[in-house]
Amino acid sequence: MKLKHNSFQIFGILFLVSLLSCACQEKKGQKVSLQETASFYTIPFDQIVKNKREVKLSEFASEAKIIQFENIPEAMLGDVEDIELTKDYIFVKFWEHPVLQFSHDGKFIRDIGKRGKGPGEYGTCMKLSIDEKNEKVYIHTGELDVKVFNFKGDYLKTYNYEALENFMCFWIWGRDSCLISYFEPMRGTEPFVFIEHNAKGDTLQTIANHIFWDSKGEFGSITPFFGVQNFYYCFNGKTHLKGAYNDTVYTYNNSNKLVPKYCIDLGRYKLPDDLIYERKRTRPVPDNLIWTGVHETSDNIFIPYGYHYDIEKPELRNEKQGLVLYNKNTKEGLAIKETKQGGLIDDFTGGPDFRPIRINGNTAIMLVTALDMKLYLESDAFRNKAVKFPEEKEKLIQLNKTLNENDNHFFVLAKLN
Repeated sequence: MKLKHNSFQIFGILFLVSLLSCACQEKKGQKVSLQETASFYTIPFDQIVKNKREVKLSEFASEAKIIQFENIPEAMLGDVEDIELTKDYIFVKFWEHPVLQFSHDGKFIRDIGKRGKGPGEYGTCMKLSIDEKNEKVYIHTGELDVKVFNFKGDYLKTYNYEALENFMCFWIWGRDSCLISYFEPMRGTEPFVFIEHNAKGDTLQTIANHIFWDSKGEFGSITPFFGVQNFYYCFNGKTHLKGAYNDTVYTYNNSNKLVPKYCIDLGRYKLPDDLIYERKRTRPVPDNLIWTGVHETSDNIFIPYGYHYDIEKPELRNEKQGLVLYNKNTKEGLAIKETKQGGLIDDFTGGPDFRPIRINGNTAIMLVTALDMKLYLESDAFRNKAVKFPEEKEKLIQLNKTLNENDNHFFVLAKLN
């Protein structure tokens, strides 16, 4: 299942804003170094991915449930661009619609905010992030501010930093009352990938950008995998950060200092700096270079990946996807056999291969549109799949008899070991 999104539209808006703004200047703040600590480790992705096999979901999970989001007008989902999973809720954003809140059984609860220009209203949600401990929802809006709501949908405050107007970036919750701005290089002169800001907008910490070039007035395209590549995730209540072109994952230590935690070594699969999409749109890209996402549980790192492609020749795109899993305890990894779906074989229900898009604790979620579900349920792959619970597969067989391709999305919740 592939998440659809309008990232080009989003970046287009921000791109126009950036052309009118000044180049970002380094403020006084703490720079984060790449100095390795005793706990820092490297995941040898390029070695792990050499040997692929079929991997069953039951090898990493105790159960999986396929649930449909409530099929009512106010809960219907469009092209989902972002999703957040908490202990009790699912928050979903898609283009030109307020953020929707659901329970884990798919019941619609409420909109978070409303569309409009009044207090607590916004036109579009550019980026969604969650402070689960304090039950707050942070929405980076199309109006280039950050509005904060609680889990009951009440509007709390707006962050309207000067920096929001000067940087082409996304803003997320970092810790306490601090926000983090994130942006990939567009001009070739940007000093930072991540900046932590306090409530006043002052720079507290930075993570440096290491990709520079002379743009000569040219601007390339933005990375087309934004929205699939997650540049941040939360684990154990702490925000983790990884840029699209940065192999290192950063997080907070006990002193709230951003420090490198681990590195994903792509080796020969890494996109060279001179081939990044922002640098020059027409630059040809070899077909064996990989982009990655990253998720984490108490025992494992999940690294979904796909292949970069020449966006001038999309017909030549390699659509196979894969998943690397790294055990933090044994320091061993494995890679699944690549397919168009690129996930763990659901041998619980017989559903589509499982490819997590968000993980909270040991609960992982994947989205499936009604159309994709119907196509899958009518495939030989489904009919021939052996499962642990035949009664669950029978439920899907019966579902397909009444399923309409325009029905609401489904999601799969997996309880990981």
